[in-house]
Order: sequence, then C-alpha cells, then structure tokens
Amino acid sequence: MIQADVSQVAQLEAEITPSPWTPGMFYEELSLGSYCRTLEDAFGTLLGYSVARLLVDEWHLLTLGISLAYRRQGGAKLLLADLIQRAKEKGHPILLEVRASNLPARTLYQDMGFHFLYTRQGYYRFESGTEDAILLRYAPA
Repeated sequence: MIQADVSQVAQLEAEITPSPWTPGMFYEELSLGSYCRTLEDAFGTLLGYSVARLLVDEWHLLTLGISLAYRRQGGAKLLLADLIQRAKEKGHPILLEVRASNLPARTLYQDMGFHFLYTRQGYYRFESGTEDAILLRYAPA
C-alpha cells in the first residue's frame, strides 16, 4: 500500500466493516512504517488490504479486509500468509483481535495456525451496542 491507495482502501473499508478506519488512520500507519499491503486483480481493482504493525517483538494485525465480491476466493489467506512469512523471518509472533461473531475470519485464523488467548468483553463499540473480541496469537515455529 502506498499513499495513493489510501482513498480507495478507506472506501472499501467503509463498505465492509461496521466501524471503519478513516483515511487518516491508514496514512498514519504508512507514516509509521507499518506493514501495509493491498491485493489487486490483474486489472488493478482493489480486492483487499491488510495493516500490521511491529511493536517491539510482536506483530499486531490491525485490520484486514476483502471486498464482498471477492470473499471466499483466497484473498484473506494470501494477505495473512504474507504476514506470517514476514513474522517467521525474525521469529516474531502475531497478535490480533477478531469480532466474536465473525466466524469465517475466526475459522481462517484457526486454519492458519492462530490459537485462542482470551476474550475481551465489549471491546468493539458500535452505535447499536458492543461486541466481544477474541484475541488470537500465531507463534512461528
């Protein structure tokens, strides 16, 4: 991801998540040197994105999104595998939170080797209420 991608990434984020990041949040991660990736098709159409930040010796997957039209076609797996490869290079674990109700994402993370750590009650806040977060960890071998 580069700065020129942010508008399109933020637009996709707003389409697929109930509490989207602002463009400023993506710009901030780019300025911090976070690991920001995009996934595009052969025509340059944005299919997905991910943002992870290395904090001391742990990667934190901050956001990952795939367009509704491209779900269940392996895009999230590609983005996640890319981060896992990067984490393996230095032996850093990866942490992430996922909405408790997001069963497709939870299944993907489990299939990719992430393990349950604990639940954060009411972590996600929406206009309609709150939702628990499941904290997961990947430890490279």
